Amino acid sequence: MIEQRSLEWHRERLGKITASEFHNLMKNNRKKEPFSDATYTYLNRKVMERYIPMDEGTADEYIDLHTISNAAMRYGTEMEDMARNAYAEAMGYEVMQVEFVPLKGYEQICGASADGIVREESGGVEIKCPFSIEHHLDYLLLSDVNDLHDLRPEYYWQMRLCMLVWDLQWYDFVSYCPYVSRSKQLKVLRMFRNSEIDAEITSRLDLARSYMMDQIAKINNTQMIIK
Repeated sequence: MIEQRSLEWHRERLGKITASEFHNLMKNNRKKEPFSDATYTYLNRKVMERYIPMDEGTADEYIDLHTISNAAMRYGTEMEDMARNAYAEAMGYEVMQVEFVPLKGYEQICGASADGIVREESGGVEIKCPFSIEHHLDYLLLSDVNDLHDLRPEYYWQMRLCMLVWDLQWYDFVSYCPYVSRSKQLKVLRMFRNSEIDAEITSRLDLARSYMMDQIAKINNTQMIIK
């Protein structure tokens, strides 16, 4: 299995729309264009990543230069195993770690990595370990998935896409903070599969694929030296 956040994992994701970035496709656009300017910028990055050579260290150098890392992200990564174990114990589940998987039918442009899969229950888990303790409070007060959508739409759409990729019936949003009293360390909010939202996701992916293929065709047919 390719370990998440490893160099190989980052290579697999190059040129693909991923769950953590999928919210870019769901932003509302006031113009008649199907996507916002920010979404087109994101898709253009995915298009150009497809032209990065995978040999001679070029891709590795690109990944190293463009991988964002800060104290909060490093903390979240370091705490993830502890949070996963706390969730598994509280819920009575066996949680499996998995690798990046392409979305069926969209293998060339889209895929997702899950923080954990509960196969016997057809569910998954998205783990957040807030670096700032006040953010854990925000998550503690969530009452339903609409609240999550309003607070952190990027997490909402990340979970929606993961359910589709892994063909799961539910997905748990988990916030874990070991620095508060034990009864308040773990918040679990469950999201259920919705066929109408699945259709909305695939519709946006169809538009994204069409745009990306058009851009690739233009690039391949463009004149590179103009005198």
